[in-house]
Amino acid sequence: MTFNILELDKTFELESNFNCRYLSPTKLHHFLIEYHNKNIDKIGCSELGKPIYKLTLGNGFKNILLWSQMHGNETTGTLSCLDVIKFLAEDSAISKKILEAFTLDFILMLNPDGAEIWTRRNILGIDINRDFLTSSSTEMQLLKKVASSKKYDLAFNLHDQRTIFGVTGKKEPATLAFLSPSESENREITETRKKSMGLIADIYKEISQLIPNKISRFTDEFYPRSVGDNFQKLGIPTILFEGGHYPKDYLRQNTRRYFSLALITALYYATVKNNWEENYEVYETIPKNSTFFYDIIYRNVQLSSINDTKADLGIQYSEEIRKGDNEIIFVAKIEDIGDLSLMNAHKEIDAEGRYLSLPDGKLPKIGILADFKLDEWIISNGKKLEHWV
Repeated sequence: MTFNILELDKTFELESNFNCRYLSPTKLHHFLIEYHNKNIDKIGCSELGKPIYKLTLGNGFKNILLWSQMHGNETTGTLSCLDVIKFLAEDSAISKKILEAFTLDFILMLNPDGAEIWTRRNILGIDINRDFLTSSSTEMQLLKKVASSKKYDLAFNLHDQRTIFGVTGKKEPATLAFLSPSESENREITETRKKSMGLIADIYKEISQLIPNKISRFTDEFYPRSVGDNFQKLGIPTILFEGGHYPKDYLRQNTRRYFSLALITALYYATVKNNWEENYEVYETIPKNSTFFYDIIYRNVQLSSINDTKADLGIQYSEEIRKGDNEIIFVAKIEDIGDLSLMNAHKEIDAEGRYLSLPDGKLPKIGILADFKLDEWIISNGKKLEHWV
């Protein structure tokens, strides 16, 4: 059996029942009941009584636990799990090998209450990923109950990261970032960490062929309350995935594709490698994640009518879901004003000294909506309009 990521990319298909970035808990519930009823187990309910499911595939001796959307507004992991589940149902040599080697437990959407209203925390305001020690949230209690139900040989902690992140040394967004979490403040490279590092090195080697210079390594600062750090500390090799921005892909369909292919890559190498720690040293050669991106920067804006002082405007989108909508919306706000010469943006516009004027003669201020004029230019929700609408 050979693994060719370029060929796999040509034939790989996303789960077509889910085409939006927003993922309704109700829609996911109905989908699992209709298509995977024999493979799902209701492990409990959220604070608001929404069901939380574990879907199990494979009959291998080794066990893998994957959980997604512990942060409600981070859907790429859930969508990619659905893509991987679709892939594993296909009659391919790779899928057969994975299912023979492993029993895979997917906890899809750990935080359905937060997912419903597109918020990071659960309905009680708890960040589930900082709740491992006290387990104040129902959702964390359920995750820990599943994790202690059998011996897990590998864990995947699936997240999204904001568009602010880029790849150190590159003027590129961090479309994917990976982490082998630390087990202590000293960040020592333990035998458990080596195993997850080795598998991340395999992911990096393969997926870099598809998105060169757009993969980074998340900070390995030790977080004593977080899930990944504590799983690793318990001796379960743990890989954290972060889905980030791909150019002109705010709905993250391209990101989702590469995230899914990275998951399949990790499962494949976990299947065929006898020593997961092999080539773990490559992990530390992956460029670090850095925060140096705005969504939009307007360069050389004249802020005052009194003098010709120029500055840059950094614009950032906030993401919202409106009740009854099937997809999130992006609301542009002014994030920073001043010298942004060391910052990058996913879109940069030279305003050439044009004078900034805000509605009702207001002064520029951090946090306000990005609706303004730059002389004859009309800026609406951060975007320069080409004509009146």
